[in-house]
Formats: sequence, C-alpha cells, structure tokens
Amino acid sequence: MELAQTLNHLRKGTYLAYTKPSVQRNAKAMLLLAPVDRGLRAIARKYLGAIARNPLNLFRRLHLQSVTIIQPADVLCNGAMSMCDGCPDITVWNDELVWSCRLEEQMKFGCFVRAVPKAGTHRSN
Repeated sequence: MELAQTLNHLRKGTYLAYTKPSVQRNAKAMLLLAPVDRGLRAIARKYLGAIARNPLNLFRRLHLQSVTIIQPADVLCNGAMSMCDGCPDITVWNDELVWSCRLEEQMKFGCFVRAVPKAGTHRSN
C-alpha cells in the first residue's frame, strides 16, 4: 500500500482514498509485487494453490477489496473538532466546504456541534 500511495502521489500529486472498481477487478496485476511485499506473497501462494486444485481458476478474475481507515476527529481544547486532513468525501454546503460525515450537523443546526465537558467534570491544566 505504501508503494501504491507513493507512486500515485509522485504521478498525480494526490493520495489514494478509494480504489476504482476497474482496479479492484484486476488484482492479478498486483501479484507482480509479491516479491517485495510479504502480504502479497501469501496471497500469491494461495492463488497458485487454487490454480493447482482447479486450473480453471487461472481464467477467472481475481478481485481485491479496498479498505479505508478513517481517523477519528481530534477534539481541541476549545471543543472544536479537527477532522481528517485531505478528506476524500468533502462536499459543498451553503458555499462552504464541509465534511460529508458531519453534513447532518450543518443541515440540522446550521453549524458544526462542539464538544463540551459534562457539568462538574471540567479539569483545568
């Protein structure tokens, strides 16, 4: 994944967030990286084993699944939340860029909600 992110960043100046379905359908090409990636080596071994058990598997498509891990919000001292840098799902709402995962707050309250300590639990530094 690190190699894919770096190559994409060097080529396009951006980082990958979601993989296109056309890429996910062509996972056999990823097996070419098996010599340099331990995880892909294990997948390649299993794939070759599947071909040995049933040679028709060679002609079937090999798919991959894309998993995106999104970091939780950082809560700042003033209660504001710092969201994901480079959000892949940012959208426009009332002429402002907003995180799509928090769009409901904008729609319901007209602003982002803020976190505040429970009564009696505030600690000062």
